[in-house]
Amino acid sequence: MRIRLVALVLCLSCLLAPSFNYPVNASSVYHCGGNGKRQVALTFDDGPHPDYTPAILSILEEYKVPATFFVIGENARQYPELVKKEYNMGNEIGNHTFSHPAVSKTSYNDLINETELVDGEILALTGKAPKIFRPPGGVCDKNVGKVAKEKNYSVILWTVDTKDWQIPPTHDIVSCVKTNLRPGAIILFHDYVWGASNTPEALRILIPHILDEGYEIVTVSELLGI
Repeated sequence: MRIRLVALVLCLSCLLAPSFNYPVNASSVYHCGGNGKRQVALTFDDGPHPDYTPAILSILEEYKVPATFFVIGENARQYPELVKKEYNMGNEIGNHTFSHPAVSKTSYNDLINETELVDGEILALTGKAPKIFRPPGGVCDKNVGKVAKEKNYSVILWTVDTKDWQIPPTHDIVSCVKTNLRPGAIILFHDYVWGASNTPEALRILIPHILDEGYEIVTVSELLGI
């Protein structure tokens, strides 16, 4: 517990995300790593997507780096082979709810049901239930805290938000990450967007840049030591 609390305090020094209302068990909420190592984690929300997830996986494989995918249960159910592929390639799979509800308008019971459905999907596809959870929108209210405690989740937020779901130009995504790159950063991307995503193109620029800057790209759990 003390290690997690120290990590959280260190994260606050590199926090670039908006302010959040923390649940009671704030020591299990992470914005970034605090182990002092020159490591970062690439994270992808909302997938899998039939086009963008394979493209991203191909890039990760090319550079031999892992990522963490926070999957939506509905999409995992629709594209199960992509979740299996993510896991079999050595990536980490996290829970991002079943239907991506508005958390602030979702009851505790409904949120528990949302997360349990995803846990079941991921367990069936990978043989391993997720222990990391990213609430939609990064909302960390009382119900999220209760769910995290009940399910023993570590709640994963982010350091750098690329806002790639808004379909910005590739150079904006690249500039955002380059400007805010630092040890322990958790970088938020999306592998499911509505529109023509520029995320794969940005990754082809960013991953070699991150590696050339002397960073190791690791999963969230490795970054945080959880």
